[in-house]
Amino acid sequence: MTVLVIGNATIDVSFEVDHLPEPGETLLTRSRFVDAGGKGLNQAVVAQRAGAAVVYISAVGNDPDADIIRRRLAEEGLSTDHLRVHQGPTDQSIIYLAPGGENSIVSTAARAASIDAEDAESAIDLLEPADVLLMQGNLRRDTTLDCLSRARMRGVRVVLNPAPIAFDYDGIWPLVEVTVVNQVESRSLGKRADPEAAAHNLIALGTGAVVVTLGADGALVVTPETAIRMAAPAVRAIDTTGAGDVFCGVLTAALSRGHTLVEAVPPAIAAASLSATRRGTSSAFPTAAELARTESDTAEVQT
Repeated sequence: MTVLVIGNATIDVSFEVDHLPEPGETLLTRSRFVDAGGKGLNQAVVAQRAGAAVVYISAVGNDPDADIIRRRLAEEGLSTDHLRVHQGPTDQSIIYLAPGGENSIVSTAARAASIDAEDAESAIDLLEPADVLLMQGNLRRDTTLDCLSRARMRGVRVVLNPAPIAFDYDGIWPLVEVTVVNQVESRSLGKRADPEAAAHNLIALGTGAVVVTLGADGALVVTPETAIRMAAPAVRAIDTTGAGDVFCGVLTAALSRGHTLVEAVPPAIAAASLSATRRGTSSAFPTAAELARTESDTAEVQT
């Protein structure tokens, strides 16, 4: 089964600082780290490592940074056939990392905004009903809507991680089978402080099910019939950057192999927790072997 990921790609420049900067404050960094990242690339890499057959569509600029993206995709066994080259610089994220794993991120998004539905049509038209489309909030609203609509017309399952929140999702929710949000996003989109109440509001708007990630507290799985809280293992978080993307990639890969949503969430939690113990983005994500062990271990616990 295929997992089609349509999303952004960035160069992540991370600075380790003593605390997150306040307005007007200048800080000196303890270290600097450059990595390939972006929510689209991150989730594609993790889904591939988790055993899915991934097709990844994104856009880069006509600059040397694009070569870093290409090299990372090649290292992961991901094709660059759908990596569009558009005029301008490759998107970049500046990440500040504080002790304990807290971070602040500022990103450019011009290349992500340059992606049109036409860039993805040929790949979407090859999908079968058992395949999965995974998207995030990085692209334009019209591109997101068109891609989701085209996929649903083919009966494809859709997983949406609407982050960052750059537009409203009115009319989009009914196209989504599973929505994955963190607590901040659930409040913003679901209009309730309580994650479960916010998730039920999103379901009322049309999405089939909602998973709210709760950081160290695990995740909440909400369907029209049930709400289940699942715990996370205790870990010492160093860098939470990309942990949500690890969660989405593992979850989607599990769904593509026929697992139920309730079965897919525990290995996603475990993998995201492991990711938070390492610095960096895509290069710090759990390996294929680690993800296989995570899935095996959580399956044993469930049985």
